[in-house]
Amino acid sequence: MDKLTQYRNYIRAILEEYSCYRPSYEDVDVEQIVDTVHDHYQLVTVGWNDQERIHGSLLHIDIKAGKIWIQHDGTEEGIANRPSSLVYPKVILCWPFTPLIAVNLPSLR
Repeated sequence: MDKLTQYRNYIRAILEEYSCYRPSYEDVDVEQIVDTVHDHYQLVTVGWNDQERIHGSLLHIDIKAGKIWIQHDGTEEGIANRPSSLVYPKVILCWPFTPLIAVNLPSLR
């Protein structure tokens, strides 16, 4: 399996895992938005809490120039920092909200 396919599978597994969690408010769904042509991936919350409209990005991840870019991470623990049963590939993660920083994550096998 090539690196791009590994990255796509890794991101899809994260989206799948987090889409199972439901907000505690009333009628709110968690939706996966997956664009494998341009490698854009999002997890959004959509719905209603009483009379208030809920719509926002929980996760936004892109693959650009051979790197996984975490554009937005609204999870409690942070997807790059959390312990997980998923096997993480050795990847380069970039956070665009700071100067370009890349880190190699060790494999958690």
